[in-house]
Amino acid sequence: MMLFGGVLGTIGTTQAASTEEVGYNIQAVIPENQVDQKNSYFDLRMQPKQEETIQVIVNNTSNTKGTYKIKVNQAYTNASGFIDYAQAVQPDKTLRYPIGKLVSAPKSITVPANSSKKFSLKIKMPAKQYDGQILAGIQVNKVLKKQKKGISNAYGYVLGLKLTETDNEVARDLKLVAVKPAAKFGKTSVVAVLRNPTMDAYGHLKYKANITSLATNKTIYRKTYDNNMQMAPNSTYDFAMTIGKRLKAGKYKLELTVSDAKNNKWTFAKHFTITQKQADTVNNATIDQGKPSYTWLYILLGVIAALLLIVILLLLKRRKEK
Repeated sequence: MMLFGGVLGTIGTTQAASTEEVGYNIQAVIPENQVDQKNSYFDLRMQPKQEETIQVIVNNTSNTKGTYKIKVNQAYTNASGFIDYAQAVQPDKTLRYPIGKLVSAPKSITVPANSSKKFSLKIKMPAKQYDGQILAGIQVNKVLKKQKKGISNAYGYVLGLKLTETDNEVARDLKLVAVKPAAKFGKTSVVAVLRNPTMDAYGHLKYKANITSLATNKTIYRKTYDNNMQMAPNSTYDFAMTIGKRLKAGKYKLELTVSDAKNNKWTFAKHFTITQKQADTVNNATIDQGKPSYTWLYILLGVIAALLLIVILLLLKRRKEK
């Protein structure tokens, strides 16, 4: 489970837990080049070729010594359509400045019981100035002892890191990379792979999608998503459209419109094909999606069989009485 300490943007819903329950917490040592001193995450104004060391405090509130793993993850767009920092993912091909080449950090830190300890991260900026932002998350996870029985909750923290050099506005763009069938969240779906090729984080995204069968000219999917979705800079997002029934092989057309709060709008129209092999693979991977249910038939047959048995027993009883 990941707890977000001063994370950039809305990451999604996480289960609340007290410091006593988790046993530790982290906090940023805010430097002078912080853009907004009120932010609890790192929001740093940098310069080309600048080198800077920042620090994070780990507060061990438990009665035992603790060891904590440290990772720095590039921001990405998660499966739900929100900016996330909790995992190390494959970088998108448009990413010019991978966070692993800019920031170095220790792999772990050990903190005595009821004590606090700092660890340092070294930042080395690219030689060329850029507009936009580099987003990452400093992830801290406690190393737990192996449990012989049962499963224990493992809590972790992610502290946001934002690096900017200018206030110049970045021209937004959005690309439709591919459309393909897939099994998503246990359901048959069609996925539109979208790419944000810019160094800007998008928010308040609205999706309007329509899928038509070219064979029947009937709409098999139509929905509008308006729940303030996001995209991380230089990332891709698998926008999953749940079909809700077994996929059929054939040719289809996707019409998709994506808009944001800055009056940007991107409209896509793309033909795609679902092969029989793809349909079978997705249908078999989902949880009985759209398969006919024979439960009530089995129940009815069972009731009929029971009634017949009762009738036969009654007839046999009457014969014996005669």
